[in-house]
Amino acid sequence: MKNIFLLRTTVTTSMITALLTIMTGCVTVPGYNAYGDLYEDIYKDSKIYKKHKKTIKSIDKELYQPAIEQRAANKVSNMGYRVKDVKYKKGDSKIKVKAKRGGEDYKIELGYPSYNVIKIKED
Repeated sequence: MKNIFLLRTTVTTSMITALLTIMTGCVTVPGYNAYGDLYEDIYKDSKIYKKHKKTIKSIDKELYQPAIEQRAANKVSNMGYRVKDVKYKKGDSKIKVKAKRGGEDYKIELGYPSYNVIKIKED
């Protein structure tokens, strides 16, 4: 009876030790930095960032550009124009809008990020 109890204890202890060893190995993988995503400069130096740099920039442009253009279109339409086209290039300080009002075509330039009207030109 004592041998069965000793065998059961030994097997249980061995299994727990093996599971703890496996879990510790998964958490402490060499080269893994838990704070890498928190600090942008560390992330930008990584091989993954450099490899996918263009993709990341295009995703950033895809996320913000439609919102900027939509806000500009709303501003111009609230001024009484019918918006035909909106163009914005990332990093530019102007948003160019083609619009129509009363049968006339207009080119309107808005400042970015203030969305203030810079120039209205009849086209």
